[in-house]
Amino acid sequence: MPATKKKSFRKVEPEAVTPIGKTIPQEILESFASVPHQYKIDAIHIHGTSWRLNYWSKWYDGNRVVPTNRITKSFFVEYESGVIFDCTIPPKEKPANK
Repeated sequence: MPATKKKSFRKVEPEAVTPIGKTIPQEILESFASVPHQYKIDAIHIHGTSWRLNYWSKWYDGNRVVPTNRITKSFFVEYESGVIFDCTIPPKEKPANK
């Protein structure tokens, strides 16, 4: 069997990542909604002026050693000129049992 050459690998330099230019200031996010035991706020840019805001909470249960992190509130909003407009569709009311 003939000997094969090992391929030489070039060291590839990582590309510089440019941060996303569109962000909502943290002060505006905190003043938009209040959540008990707030852990963090995610502002995800969808398109144009549309954003998804997720408010995370950290809950401690008496039976658990580690806290539970969950999304307590979530909003679909539009952000223009420093103002947040809530565009979330409200849940439908369930009819009472007859």
